[in-house]
Amino acid sequence: MEESASMLVTTELKAEGRVAVIRLDRPKALNALGGELLDQLDAALDHVEALPDVRVLIITGTDKVFSVGADLKEVLPNRDERIARMHRLALRLAAFPVPSIAAIEGWALGGGLELALSCTFRTAAPGARLGLPEIKLGVIPSYGGTQLTPRLIGTNRALELLCLGDPIEAERAEAIGLVNWLANAQGGALDLALERAAVLAERHPAAVRAARQAVGEGLALPLDAALATEARVSAALLVGDDAPDASAAFRAR
Repeated sequence: MEESASMLVTTELKAEGRVAVIRLDRPKALNALGGELLDQLDAALDHVEALPDVRVLIITGTDKVFSVGADLKEVLPNRDERIARMHRLALRLAAFPVPSIAAIEGWALGGGLELALSCTFRTAAPGARLGLPEIKLGVIPSYGGTQLTPRLIGTNRALELLCLGDPIEAERAEAIGLVNWLANAQGGALDLALERAAVLAERHPAAVRAARQAVGEGLALPLDAALATEARVSAALLVGDDAPDASAAFRAR
């Protein structure tokens, strides 16, 4: 009960308020995704979403662990409710107004990795270990891992992670596309995420949203319908408040 009264999730603004950093801070439980932590994460996302100047969101953990996933003491009696909640979180991050980066130090396992996979991008530091070990318990990932993983790295490599259950090192994760950017040293995942976020924050926010929308919607469609989606989303950038800048940029190509 003492833990529930503490701050398990903190929010900090960087880059003159254009980058929000949400930190999972439940180190004694290795950032296990308990109900109170998820409540605070939802509240932090509400806060960030209401800030008009934020252009990029970073989610990170402590120096030694991103998250080891589900809090088994809570999940077993409330499995269906917790699965539904994590699915809502994955969908929320996919549709979040700004792109997100998961900055991974140490372990990212099970639901912890699934949270990271729900973000738009991922950085990791050497020494980080990423995995979906649920198969070793006779179950499969149920917080989005069976659907998010193949969308990122393809069916074959996704099944390798899902069916073997062995964690992989950050270097391997970057090589197969599970991680976008690998830091130069341990402790560098957040700094690298901040560097990438600074670049993203310079891009036109409407164009970034449009790119995410076109890719996200198109993946579920046949190619002809996906191309129509691309055309529709692209055309929408040329109307409204963004029209003059977008049109000028297009003519300058």
